[in-house]
Amino acid sequence: MLIKIIMKNKISLKRILFCQTLIIFLIYSGCTFNEDPSAIPTEQRGMEEINVPEDFNFETSQEISIKIEDKKPSANSRYNFYLLSETKEKILIGSQSNANKNSSVSSFIIPRDAQNLRVERINGGKVETYTLAVEGENTIDLEFSGNDDVVESEVANPSNGRITGDCYEKLYAVNNSGGFYSINNESGNYEEVVLPKLQGGGSIACAVNRSEKKVYYNTNTTLRYYDIELESFHVLSQGNPFNGAYPRMEYNNTNGLLYIARDAKMYIIDPISNEINSTLNIQGLENPIGGGDLAISLDGTIYMCAFSGLYRINIENEVAIATRISADNLPFKPTSMAIDRNDRLYLATNGSNSQLIEMDKFDGAWQVVQTYNHAINDLGSLPCTQDELNQNDSDNDGIWDVNDDYPDDGNKAFNSFTPSELGWGTLAFEDLWPLKGDYDFNDLLLNYRFIAVANQDNEIVELKAKISINSIGGVLHNGFGFQLPVSQDKIKMVTGYHLSKNIVTLSDKGMETGQEKAVIIVFEDAYDLAEPGVCNSSQSNLIEINIEFVSPISPEELGHPPYNPFIFINGEREMEVHLPNKAPTDKAQQSVFGTQDDASDVQNGKFYKTNKSLPWGINIIHKLKPMKEGRDINLGYNFFYSWAESGGNNYSGWYKNNSGYINENEICLD
Repeated sequence: MLIKIIMKNKISLKRILFCQTLIIFLIYSGCTFNEDPSAIPTEQRGMEEINVPEDFNFETSQEISIKIEDKKPSANSRYNFYLLSETKEKILIGSQSNANKNSSVSSFIIPRDAQNLRVERINGGKVETYTLAVEGENTIDLEFSGNDDVVESEVANPSNGRITGDCYEKLYAVNNSGGFYSINNESGNYEEVVLPKLQGGGSIACAVNRSEKKVYYNTNTTLRYYDIELESFHVLSQGNPFNGAYPRMEYNNTNGLLYIARDAKMYIIDPISNEINSTLNIQGLENPIGGGDLAISLDGTIYMCAFSGLYRINIENEVAIATRISADNLPFKPTSMAIDRNDRLYLATNGSNSQLIEMDKFDGAWQVVQTYNHAINDLGSLPCTQDELNQNDSDNDGIWDVNDDYPDDGNKAFNSFTPSELGWGTLAFEDLWPLKGDYDFNDLLLNYRFIAVANQDNEIVELKAKISINSIGGVLHNGFGFQLPVSQDKIKMVTGYHLSKNIVTLSDKGMETGQEKAVIIVFEDAYDLAEPGVCNSSQSNLIEINIEFVSPISPEELGHPPYNPFIFINGEREMEVHLPNKAPTDKAQQSVFGTQDDASDVQNGKFYKTNKSLPWGINIIHKLKPMKEGRDINLGYNFFYSWAESGGNNYSGWYKNNSGYINENEICLD
C-alpha cells in the first residue's frame, strides 16, 4: 500500500450575561497531545483580558479527507474509519463502500489534536488495517494495490466438519460459575446464546479444536470437552502440571497441541495422551503478570494477554519470549482472549459484567463491542475459512449482509458518526446576545450525536440527530434548532422535534416555514424538557430527529455536523445566537447586528463576535462538563485561555480530563 499525505487546512434578561455560543463538539476521548500540565497559569484573567487572533473561530475540530484509490474495486469492499485514543482505543467515525469505483473520498470532522486514524478494509472476508498519522493533516491519500490473495492456513484434519458457504464465526465463553455461552462475532451485534451449564463445575480456561469441533475446558485438575455437533460433555484426562486451575489455555490448530499457562510458566501438552511436550518459562512480562489468556492464529502465531496488556510470544530454546504490543495503560484487565480468521483478537474483562473487546494484534488498538450481564473468564474461537463465509445479500444491494449496517434495506448500507459512534459533542450557549455575559457558557448546554446513513454508492439518504439537554444555567426559556446547507426541496420529511409554545410554524414536511434553506427546530423551550440547574446532567430528555431526503445527496453537498446550530432567546424567534462567523437564518433580526457588544459586519460575513473577536459560540468535539454558575470558564479549564490566545495551536485538548487540565471545584462533575 502506498500512503501519500497532503495538507490543506480548512477547515439580555439573563441578558445580564455575555452571550457566547459555546458549541462543543468532540469525539469520545480523541487522541490528545499533552502539553506540560505543570505549567498551569497562576494569574486569574477575565475573558476581556485575553488577546485572541482576529480570524480565530474557537474551533476544536478540523476536517480530514480520506481518498482511497483501489486497483481492484469491488462493491462489497467495506472501509471502516476509526480514531485512536491515547490508549489505542478504536473510535468508529464512519464506514463506506468504494461502490465499484477506483476512487472514493470520505470526509470526517475530528479533534484538532487527533494524532492517528485507523482505516480498516474488508474485502471478501479479508481484513486489512492501516494506522495513519493525521496530526496537522487535512488530506490523506491511500492507494491499495489490490493484492488480496488469501493464503489459507492448514489446520489439523482440515476436511473434517467443513461448512461450505454458510458459516458464521463464533466465540465460546466460560466462567467460574459454570456459565457457558456462544457469541456470534460476525453479526456486528455479538449476540450470545446460553449453552448448557458446564459439567464438572466452573472453569476459567477454555480452547477450541476447530477441526474436531470441540471446546476444551478445565475444572480443577480435570480436562473436559464439549462436543459442538453432538451437544454433549465428556472427560478427556485427569491431572495437569499446575495441579489445579490455570487462567490461560489455547488449542494450536496447526499442530494439534494444547498450550496452558499461568503467570510466567507455560506448558505444551498433547490433549489426547495428556503428556507434557515442553515446559517453558515466559520472559519479558511486565507487572502484573497474572490473569489473561492465550490465543493462536491459524498460522501458528502465539499471542498472550495478562493484566499488564497484550504480548506476542516467540518460543526460542525452550523459553517463551514475550513482547508487549498494547499500550502500557489499558483501562481494563483482560481475563480471556480468542482470535478469528482475520487475526482480530477478542478479549474479555474481569468483573461480573464483562466487556467484549476487539483488539488489533499489530499495535493493540482496541474498542469495546459488547457488554454482558455475566462474567467471562475465558474465550475460545471457532473461525471460518474464507470459502466457508456466508455470502448472503438479503436486500440485493451488492453488499454482503456481514458488511451491511442495514442488511434488510436495499436503500441503506453504512453509517457515519459525528463526533463518533459512542461519543457526544456539546453545544453550550450564553443567552444575552447582543450583550456580553459572564463567560461560564452554561445558559444552555446540549449534547449531540449526528448519524449520516449512506447507500451502497456512499450517498446520504437519511440524517439522524440525537440531542439532549445537559444543563440549563440561564433563567431564560430558550429554543434550539439547526440549519442545513441545502434547500428545503431536498428534504422529504423531518420527524422527532418537540414543539410546545407555538413560537415557530412548520411546513407539512416538518421544516420551519419562511426559510430558503432547510431549518430544523428541535425544541422551542428547554424548560419543557429538563429541570433548570447547571449540574443536572442527564440523557433522559433525549430527542431523536430523523431527516429523510427526497433523493440521495452527496456528502460534499450536505457538509458536516453540527451544521449551523443556534438558540433563539426567551421565545423571541428573531433573536438567534450562532457560532462565530456562522450566518443567521432568514428569520433573524438583522437590525440587532453591530449593536451593543456585538461587532458583526454583515457585509463582510463577520457574525457573532465582539470587537475583541470573542465569540458567542465555540464548537468543541467532546462531551464538556459545565461550569458552575457565574464562574469564568478559565477557572475550571486551566488552559482555555492559552488555547484561545494561541489561535488553537496550544493545548488543543484543553477540555479533556488530563492531569492538571481541570479544576474540579469549579465544574459540575458527573
